[in-house]
Amino acid sequence: MNGFLLIDKPSGISSSSCVYSLRKLLNKKKIGHCGTLDPLATGVLPICIGEATKFSNYVSDQTKEYRSTIKFGIETDTGDIFGKEISRKEPVFSENDLRFALEQQIGTIEQTPPMYSALKVNGKPLYYWARRGIYLKRNPRIIVIDNIELLSFEASYRATIKVSCTKGTYIRSLVKVIGRSLGTNATVMDLRRTKVGSFSENDLYKLGKLDILSCKEAIIDCDSMLEDLPKVTLNILEVKKIRNGQQVDYNAGQEKEGIVRIYEEKGSFIGLGNIDSSMQVSPVRLLSAQVNSTLSS
Repeated sequence: MNGFLLIDKPSGISSSSCVYSLRKLLNKKKIGHCGTLDPLATGVLPICIGEATKFSNYVSDQTKEYRSTIKFGIETDTGDIFGKEISRKEPVFSENDLRFALEQQIGTIEQTPPMYSALKVNGKPLYYWARRGIYLKRNPRIIVIDNIELLSFEASYRATIKVSCTKGTYIRSLVKVIGRSLGTNATVMDLRRTKVGSFSENDLYKLGKLDILSCKEAIIDCDSMLEDLPKVTLNILEVKKIRNGQQVDYNAGQEKEGIVRIYEEKGSFIGLGNIDSSMQVSPVRLLSAQVNSTLSS
């Protein structure tokens, strides 16, 4: 079995726990996830199985979309409603104020990862240190917020937003900044990842309802999760060179430099390559030769 599963991660468990469950179900060790979701969060969690693990980083790099409900007026140590309240400040702002605050966060910004996150420092996730009362310095990272849409705003100072963003964005950190920009506090009440790349929550399978047969039926071919990457087609001799680690000339069309999907003339997906400035294609991550285009087990 080789390919991707799109599961609806339940709230209250870690992304790693989802992987462990599937390893046990399928009796297969080579399984991972593409992009960690907090235990609080639900929604789109791509799972890579077998050969698909070679492409997990490329799926993780795809644009994400989240829906989150915010409670204004309080701040917790974890940044969500399940944490310990550490600050309270009565909110006084209008819906227009909120819309303006959201607009200010769109674009390229610096964001500091929260202490209660899975980001590893000294070999341990940050939440490991936070739970022991050890708060470490975190360097801010550059992220891109493509869009924030206000879905609802209640008089009780609850709001629901939809965020489209790049890899590495922490919604809890974003919500904290939004709250402070409005002169108050804010924390996440719920969080759902609604989209990864071109796949949405409509494509999901419930983790608890999967069995071996349904996993085989639900599995997605490796290249289906990589459709945002350009496609190149090579002949049999060129594919052989690529499999031997050699470069080949690519003169068809005017492809840009960067990562591309490589296909054989017959239509079989070979793997990922890189086109350089001289239009040379080099292998990057290739499927094993025995794996066919259907990626069946």
